[in-house]
Amino acid sequence: MEKFRTIKPELDGAVVTLWLSRPEVHNALNGVMIREILSFFSQIEEVEDISVVIIRGQGNSFCSGADLHWMKNAIDLDEAENLKESRELSDMFDAIFHCSKIVVAVVHGNVFGGGNGLVAASDLAYCVNDSRFSLSETRIGMVAASITPYLLQKMKAIDLKELVFTAKSFSADEAVKYGLLNQSLPSQDALDHYVNELISQILANGKQALVASKHLINKISIQPIAGEIEQIPGLLAKIRVSPEAQEGFTAFLEKRKPNW
Repeated sequence: MEKFRTIKPELDGAVVTLWLSRPEVHNALNGVMIREILSFFSQIEEVEDISVVIIRGQGNSFCSGADLHWMKNAIDLDEAENLKESRELSDMFDAIFHCSKIVVAVVHGNVFGGGNGLVAASDLAYCVNDSRFSLSETRIGMVAASITPYLLQKMKAIDLKELVFTAKSFSADEAVKYGLLNQSLPSQDALDHYVNELISQILANGKQALVASKHLINKISIQPIAGEIEQIPGLLAKIRVSPEAQEGFTAFLEKRKPNW
């Protein structure tokens, strides 16, 4: 596997842990990280011996969402470049969701914006009790575009609307209640022990049966929204260069309230 700059794959038998590795910015997603995650998932599709992918974050947070410096710089791109970057973000979540391996998100710290998309696109997700979550896009004039199809696989629309419309922070217990996560554990040690036991149980099953089961569940569950997913990159490309979003990015980076 190639050497990456923003992620660190760690292979252990049939399990590979994908570490998000931009701890200095709470593993915020930028163009490089998105393309590297895409490349990682493309490569592991060719490795038959891998059955499980665990996504984790280095440092104090799992993922703080999109890197706002990267998003703000979209204003300098031409239309084709802007759409390409937006499509890559959608493709990344799609690659996680459709990966032939079982994908498990193991979460700690802050999970904001697009970080929730990584969780929702994964098959299973677990966290530590003190983790905090927020669908914070509207607070900076953005739309939770690329992650919405995957959030709707886990959550009721009425709950998702409240979280998106308010951009409020919510707890690990609430995330479990909403269906975003399977379970919350009281400590990092308890979380690691639970996940290790879970992986052992998964690996005890037939590999082809796991792949077929995942494919069937995904195919049936996404049929009503499959066509909408194709429209999302265009929406994101339009929104992130809008005056409102650009003001939102600037205000956040300057640590002031946006002018709206």
